[in-house]
Amino acid sequence: MKLTRIWHSVKMLVRGFFVVGLFLAIFSYAMFQGGFVSWFLFYSTTILVVLMLLYAAIPLGSFHVSRSIGNGALTAGSELKITVTIRRKWPFPFLYLSVYDDVGSRLLKQAPMNRSRMIFYPTIKRELEYSYVIPEVNRGEYSLHGVHLETSDMFGLFQKKKFVSLEETILIYPNYHEIEHWTAYERHEAETRMSSLDFIEDVTSVAGAREYEPGDKLTSIDWKVTARSNKLMTKEFEEYYGQNFLVVLNNYLPEDNYQTIEAYEKSIELVTSIVMHANRKQHLLGLWSIGTVSSIYPLDSGTEHQKRIVRHLSKVEGIFNGDFSGAIQEYEDQIPNGITVIIASTEITDAMLERLRIYLSRRIKVYFCLLDRGTNSDPWEEKRVKELKRYGAEVYLLSGGNLDHAIPS
Repeated sequence: MKLTRIWHSVKMLVRGFFVVGLFLAIFSYAMFQGGFVSWFLFYSTTILVVLMLLYAAIPLGSFHVSRSIGNGALTAGSELKITVTIRRKWPFPFLYLSVYDDVGSRLLKQAPMNRSRMIFYPTIKRELEYSYVIPEVNRGEYSLHGVHLETSDMFGLFQKKKFVSLEETILIYPNYHEIEHWTAYERHEAETRMSSLDFIEDVTSVAGAREYEPGDKLTSIDWKVTARSNKLMTKEFEEYYGQNFLVVLNNYLPEDNYQTIEAYEKSIELVTSIVMHANRKQHLLGLWSIGTVSSIYPLDSGTEHQKRIVRHLSKVEGIFNGDFSGAIQEYEDQIPNGITVIIASTEITDAMLERLRIYLSRRIKVYFCLLDRGTNSDPWEEKRVKELKRYGAEVYLLSGGNLDHAIPS
């Protein structure tokens, strides 16, 4: 860094000597040659030299730069308009001013080519402004860094560059669809929503006993029945299918290609739609976002709970090649009996099928939403879907994030 500054100073000094030398040479030529042409050349060169020295002397620090970003919250697919404003203290005319808004590589890929760059030509305006539009911005969190300014004299001898730091973050929320009709919400719609205490009391009332299944809670083992039957037995609780939902998002993606990524984005839309609908209907809802680092949002309701979940869904990213069934197994003891579990996934594997079989054996209602990956889908998935239905789950095939367009399998 220090060597760069020294080299820059040396170059400026050499260029300065060159300009002064050129000026002296032309002055000497005019003195010895005389005549209109030689003195006209001298005075013309003098004006250019003065302008060059002024360009070299005036710092770009006199520019004040600001950036404004649209209005209100934006959802995926919306138009994002960014406006950059440059203000200066006094209107000294420059040959040109190049302005480049550094919005980060992720956002820059979505912007039309060179739209974030603008060149202003000679003007005496104190305020300069330009805008550019990203037609359909994708869901995500974006970091905008700053604005680069650059100008020089007409010969390019004295270049001035400045970076104005304007660190900002934009959060683009996922798109969602209004849910009109879906059996998971229509079931027992007339029931009054239970309070958290009532729900706990209801699911802890014992209805009977059954043989132990892998994945059952150890605290639910009925030791008296086990001693009588010589088999490991677990307590079976009363079933309640109320308006309490646990949404599970599979962030593991089977392939790194456009179709799979698009299917994952549709799963985000689906989950967001469910969250918005649950908040509007005042249902208890929890979210498990399962990935390398899982995020767990317990059953709750209200606007603040909805905002926390939607913010997470805005920023979460898919992970290629992971074990969803192994990751969710760490948390499955926290699933209350009788709750409705909604799983959104871009694939269904044998390991996932086994985990879901265990949930269904625990009298947990399962809705499995499989997002279509087109020609990249596993040819064995159809067989696994049929097997999952045979276990008692409801399976939906979706080509988009709208549940009203879901095809029951």
